[in-house]
Amino acid sequence: MKITKHKKTRKYMSFYINNFGFREPLLVLIDGSFCHAAYKVRLQIEEQLKKYFQCEVRAIVTACIITETDNLGPAFIGTSQLLKKFLVHRCGHEKRPLDGGACIKTMTKSCHYIVATQDRALQEWVRGNPGIPLFYLHNGSVPTLVQPSEVHRQAAADGQKNRVGIRELDQKMIQALKVKEGIAAPETPVRKKPKKPKNPNPLSCKKSKKKKNDATNERNESERNPATVRDSGIVKKKSRKRIKLPKHVIEHLRKSNGVQNTESN
Repeated sequence: MKITKHKKTRKYMSFYINNFGFREPLLVLIDGSFCHAAYKVRLQIEEQLKKYFQCEVRAIVTACIITETDNLGPAFIGTSQLLKKFLVHRCGHEKRPLDGGACIKTMTKSCHYIVATQDRALQEWVRGNPGIPLFYLHNGSVPTLVQPSEVHRQAAADGQKNRVGIRELDQKMIQALKVKEGIAAPETPVRKKPKKPKNPNPLSCKKSKKKKNDATNERNESERNPATVRDSGIVKKKSRKRIKLPKHVIEHLRKSNGVQNTESN
């Protein structure tokens, strides 16, 4: 049983070492819930960690975790005293302490930690964030390293693809070396043809027929009616002034015309 457990532990930790950069000594970040569970069963945390991982391990806490445990009351005095024996890492929240879970979330962003906790909500968060191993006490007493979740495996696979794939800069350098050694032909840059000036639209160059028709009409009108004049390009006819005669003059002319007609008869 112990041999199988150690094999699994080495397998899981080699996954994190190869894919996420974990190195010895392994740093185990312990929260108040894990320490309280270990205190109840009288578990020697540092000793058990070294036996379980079979390598150099350091138990780590933060000031926020200690402050949170102190505020839980007299029932956690022994847990708080046990936490203070471990190495305290600076978290940057000394002036404004956070709760233990929030402090652990910020700490795991900047350093490689194995998170040891009995808090179910924090355990779910660790499973959903790649590169953070989860350690807890199974049934409150058995130290257990959790198998990497599917999220962790997918992140590791993506990281391997990026490492194996050739970068664009490396690809250009390889191509340049091939050309230099005569293995590959140099790439000829595609030249764009210069745009020629377009000819004008032939329809736009035609003279309008309307003007030509107006000119011919004007010429014909002037030939038929020489009495016409041009005024600012518009053809106008001369208007005749009519003289209006008075009535007695008209009657006199009519009488004189009547007398001449009778004499001729």
